[in-house]
Amino acid sequence: MSSRETDNQSGFAPILTAAEQTLSKTLGRPVRLGETTPLTEKGRRNVVLRCRDLSGGSPASFIIKQVATEHYDPRDTASWDVRRFFSDWVGAEFLSTIPTVPRSSPRFYAGDRSLGFFVLEDLGPHRSLVEPLLGEEATSAATALLTLATCLGKLHAATLGQSARFESLCRDLHPEAGLLAPSGAEFHERARRLQAALERLEVRVDASFRRELETVSGTIERPGPFFTYVHGDPCPDNIFLTGEQAYLIDFEFGRFGHALIDATYGRMMFPTCWCANRLPGALISRMESAYRAELVKGCPEAQDDRVFETALVRVCAFWLLNTLGWHLDGALREDRTWGIATVRSRLLGRLEAFLALAGALTQLPAVQGLAERLLEVLGERWPEAPPLPLYPAFATDRASGQSR
Repeated sequence: MSSRETDNQSGFAPILTAAEQTLSKTLGRPVRLGETTPLTEKGRRNVVLRCRDLSGGSPASFIIKQVATEHYDPRDTASWDVRRFFSDWVGAEFLSTIPTVPRSSPRFYAGDRSLGFFVLEDLGPHRSLVEPLLGEEATSAATALLTLATCLGKLHAATLGQSARFESLCRDLHPEAGLLAPSGAEFHERARRLQAALERLEVRVDASFRRELETVSGTIERPGPFFTYVHGDPCPDNIFLTGEQAYLIDFEFGRFGHALIDATYGRMMFPTCWCANRLPGALISRMESAYRAELVKGCPEAQDDRVFETALVRVCAFWLLNTLGWHLDGALREDRTWGIATVRSRLLGRLEAFLALAGALTQLPAVQGLAERLLEVLGERWPEAPPLPLYPAFATDRASGQSR
């Protein structure tokens, strides 16, 4: 049986035919796809396929990513599946137009809006950041994290001042609705939910906290010199490692916003990810230094310690308050395990992380005060909650002192 007959039987023939047509037009040469390998399991929200180019051209293979929804309609602007798919598409296409060396994401080739797929570069053999973090070798994990920090710094420096290009791609791809995520509105809603939970805990919220809450919100909504393209979800499984290079994938939450939304992920324990543990403090500082060294090439304001540190504390406060608003109410009712850690352990760990940073830099005293009171109250309510552990790669390296 030929490769294409196998693809016909597996149901991939329609998408392969459409991908051949759009790739042939984009590359200016005939493309014939086959030897298709699914890279995702059934039931996932995307279908990802690796296909070889049987016509012998270069590149020799491609990745096809198709939205997996029963009733896909590109005009349905209310559909989360449609919105996230187009955000992913426009992020991949946008970053392919940005000249970073090395590139920060797989190259975007083409897509078909009506059929809901796009075609990307095949990165070949790789691993995600999950593997070194959950492994037992601290040096490898630290190198991978520093590579990620450098990648994010280069990405942010290169996309400063490029918002008009991004917005144009959004309009071209999805004219019926904007794709820019309403992070400000979401933050206000989660802050409201947090304050309701605090009332039930009898943790008092005063006027000074509300003023600082507005300060944090204003930083996110008006990033000033830090206004750049952010991935929005740079979690370990969204980072592919090939040799000494890191690539970002999956731009479903990508948008223009405050650069440090991405850059604080390590310090704030990867707040949107199942794979969340702690990193050694010294390594977090090295990651932020590596990131900042690249960011200043496009954002000279980040050289000023006062400017950078103020932004760092405020964005960490954003992640703390955002995730408390997201999870605290449910965690008060019961604990649950999400990925490799419990929700209660995550919340306690982020409270500690924010307090350590804000205390060292003496900023946001009202948010600090509330975090201290909440940490005390939750510690009394959740005495059985274990501390959020270090990632296994660093927990097994105690002899070197890096795990402290």
